[in-house]
Amino acid sequence: MKRQRKTDRNSKGVSIAEFGPALIVLLIFFFFPLVDVLSVCLSFGLCTVLNTNQLHEASLEPWQDAADPNGIVMKKIPTAWANGMGRFVKQSGVPVTVLSYRDGSQNSEKQVEKVVRIETTVVCNPAIPLPIPIANIPGLNGPFTVRVSAEKAMENPDYAR
Repeated sequence: MKRQRKTDRNSKGVSIAEFGPALIVLLIFFFFPLVDVLSVCLSFGLCTVLNTNQLHEASLEPWQDAADPNGIVMKKIPTAWANGMGRFVKQSGVPVTVLSYRDGSQNSEKQVEKVVRIETTVVCNPAIPLPIPIANIPGLNGPFTVRVSAEKAMENPDYAR
């Protein structure tokens, strides 16, 4: 009885040898950068939530309470956010909040409404810092800044400056 030689065995083994390098290229050039881009989007969304919560509370509070560095707008809301949703944001430091007031439009009773403006700045790090030695790309291997600002009419115009 004659033995048959299997020549197709060698041709199938080549694909297994190429699987490892292909997987490394796929992870380094596609998967990890995609995770970092998604973390930038998540960080922006969560910083917007922080800004919206601060703005809502600042529109209800007197300006002395809203501008207090240890008050609810400047300290308590960012601390609660950092212990809750802010856990998903890799922060560098604490959020910085700038509060300002301006005159708005006149209403039907000829009263000028007051508008509060909150600007929140958070410096974030990427979720998976990629080791790119030649460039510092914000969001991929370097920190990036998220700056969100919004305005809202005061509930009681007498509370503004």
